[in-house]
Amino acid sequence: MSLSFKAIPHRIRSLALACGILGSFSCGDCVETPSVASMVPSSATVGSPEIVLVVNGDHFERTSTVEWNGSVRATTFVSGHQLQATITAEDLAAPAVVKVTVFSPPHSQPVMFGTTASGSATDSVKVDCAGGTSNVLNFAINP
Repeated sequence: MSLSFKAIPHRIRSLALACGILGSFSCGDCVETPSVASMVPSSATVGSPEIVLVVNGDHFERTSTVEWNGSVRATTFVSGHQLQATITAEDLAAPAVVKVTVFSPPHSQPVMFGTTASGSATDSVKVDCAGGTSNVLNFAINP
């Protein structure tokens, strides 16, 4: 059977698993909301030339992008823990505190679950995996 619906909330899914209602459940590779731990550099001086901003964190995808005050910057995926973004000289032209975030778009993903421990009665549903925007780190452009 194949159905399409929004993802079952985590608490309900956990309760269903604990009670044996679903038997077995596999989420596949859903996109998690990214989190940002650090960036290098974390500041620059007004009038600096273009820089490559290295953003470190978790749950980065090939489709993740670095956002500079909400605007996407050219982003290179390095790994699930690192992205690189090009910050232009124009971005560094005036003093400011810039909000840096990472955005990962949501995906629709098939999810398999079985009604028995052996998985013999397996069904498939499509869920919308979260993605989303990370926490904010501040980048200082100093005079």
